[in-house]
Amino acid sequence: MTNLKRIYLLPEAEISDLYARPVFNQNEQQLYFELTQVELDTLGQFGTIKTKVHFILQLAYFKAKNQFFSFTFDDARADVDYVLAKFFKKTDGVFQGNITRQRINQQKQIILKLFDYQTRSMEQIIQVEAHIGELLRYYPKVHDAFRQLLVYLDNQKIVIPTYRSLQDMFTQSFVNERDRLDQLILLMPLGQQEQLSELIDREDGITKLNIIRADQKNFTYTAISAEVEKALELEGLYKFAKGFLPTLLLSKNAIRYYADIAGQYAASRLRRLDKPQQWLHGLCFIYYRYQQIMDNLITSFMYHTRAITVDAKAYAKKAAGEYHSGLVVDLPKLAKFLKWFPSRKSGLDHDELNQAAYKILPEGQFPALAQFLQGSTFDTKASMREFYFKSSRSFALYLRPILLAVPFVFYKEDNDIMALIDLMKMHYGSGKGPSTFKLPQDIEDTLSKTQLPYLKKDSDDAQVDPHLFEFFVYHKMYRRLDKGLLCCNESVSYCDIDHDLISDALVDDVEKIANEFGYPKIPIYCDERLDAALMTLDSTWNRTTKRISDGENLAFNIKEMKTGEQQDWSLGYDSLDKLDDAFFRTLSQVEIPSIMMYIGDHIGMWRSFTHMKTRYNKKKTPIVLAINACILSDAFGIGIEKMAEMSDLNYNLMRSTHEDFMRIETLCAANDMVGNL
Repeated sequence: MTNLKRIYLLPEAEISDLYARPVFNQNEQQLYFELTQVELDTLGQFGTIKTKVHFILQLAYFKAKNQFFSFTFDDARADVDYVLAKFFKKTDGVFQGNITRQRINQQKQIILKLFDYQTRSMEQIIQVEAHIGELLRYYPKVHDAFRQLLVYLDNQKIVIPTYRSLQDMFTQSFVNERDRLDQLILLMPLGQQEQLSELIDREDGITKLNIIRADQKNFTYTAISAEVEKALELEGLYKFAKGFLPTLLLSKNAIRYYADIAGQYAASRLRRLDKPQQWLHGLCFIYYRYQQIMDNLITSFMYHTRAITVDAKAYAKKAAGEYHSGLVVDLPKLAKFLKWFPSRKSGLDHDELNQAAYKILPEGQFPALAQFLQGSTFDTKASMREFYFKSSRSFALYLRPILLAVPFVFYKEDNDIMALIDLMKMHYGSGKGPSTFKLPQDIEDTLSKTQLPYLKKDSDDAQVDPHLFEFFVYHKMYRRLDKGLLCCNESVSYCDIDHDLISDALVDDVEKIANEFGYPKIPIYCDERLDAALMTLDSTWNRTTKRISDGENLAFNIKEMKTGEQQDWSLGYDSLDKLDDAFFRTLSQVEIPSIMMYIGDHIGMWRSFTHMKTRYNKKKTPIVLAINACILSDAFGIGIEKMAEMSDLNYNLMRSTHEDFMRIETLCAANDMVGNL
């Protein structure tokens, strides 16, 4: 290790906390200085009180932290007095001299044997280093790997090595892991190596990496087109990364870590790394960035589809208002026409009759009045169809490129929506326009007979209108995306849950894996907890339904139906009951968002919400109102879209705030601030 710079594992405060001798309070003294019969029998082999007290202290400290400590009796005076009083009925005691090193080592070996711990050996060091190397494939952040190592050491009954030894082992393991990855990365084809190198090569003052990692700013045509271009440019490298990265045996967490480094570091800093390291970070970045781009495109698709639908409903609502107001104006004209027609002047020719009739009631108002008299109401769908036809250019600009760029899949096979998507992709992906589109008969037969007329410009047309059919497909996609049925497995947020599940082979090895990483109780605990939860659910369900049936639960109002075959029920409410508590009666009612704002402002909680990117972002701090709305939307389970509608906040602001600032790390930090208040 003399030629390697030791890695930084922990800050000084954490090092002191980890290796400091335990300082017991009164309850801890009672707990850790309680000896079993085996421990009492072992204590008998020491002759003097001094060696016995030292053994008891070392034993208790080992129970607490699985380590051995160097200390004098004066250092542990409070514990010495407690041990003397408990085991030797002495109120005080002053010991001359120290315990010999030979006796201390003897006591350590006895304690190790009592708890079945391993003695330090070269074999043990190799075993720990190998496990650190495996941990680094899952937890490349050294602090995370270190915490997992402590769990492993405790499970394997290995005494925690000194901090210097851990530094040496981690340093060597990092070197070994880097060498392993370098050797595998060098096996990449030359073409992919050159493409990854081009990412950080300077070109006219800006690198491709800077262009790719720039976030989509808004939902304009320019922003969406740029995002589609990025997706098409990265598609080849992404497909390669998808097949190549599993050969590196890295976890998703590790891939995300290497991707974040490429996303945060300046290109000049990345160029200082060795070529294999550049390619590793670049490949992980492409893999994760492509999935983020898919998220952005699908979100854009949802935004514009929803906007077009909302505008169509508004257009139809306005048209319906005009239609009904027109009826109010035209009905008196119809009455006048009906009075005039029987008493019209005789001898009028056809043209004169039309001229006189249309003077009373204009020709264009006859169809609407005829439909009204027949009992027909305003056709909202026809009005929305008219709007969709006028908006056909928006489909081509905003939605069609996304359809072609995103690989959508349905959560199960043999669904009609995928046939429609494939048909659209096949037609427009080959460069053809709407004028040449023709709906195949087999697909037309699958469409609803009530829906089909609204897909034609005129209900008598033989073929569906390509523009109307196009948005019909987009709207079906929107509804299925919103329900999580239509997915994109190359994205982060819209991925099918089954795609993220581990293989059955890993499930079969769960006990082996859990034991290897120091969590042997997890499989057993999960099974027991699940069984217990199901039993509790069944018993609670039976008990609740029985109480309702017996009339014991007064909150349920049961009413027998006339048929006698079923019951109708409703919940009783106590909102009209008076509040008898004098204290609460004096308090004014305050909205939950106002309480959150007060607490956040009072303790500075909003500082905890930092942007996920430390570089290349203009919005360093969030808008407090948006953060508050995001927290409450998650707490109430209503989602940011519904919260945006309820609070009149901009949906794009809510979405960007939730994606950039709401993370486990920031929520935990904010929670700690509130809890420590």
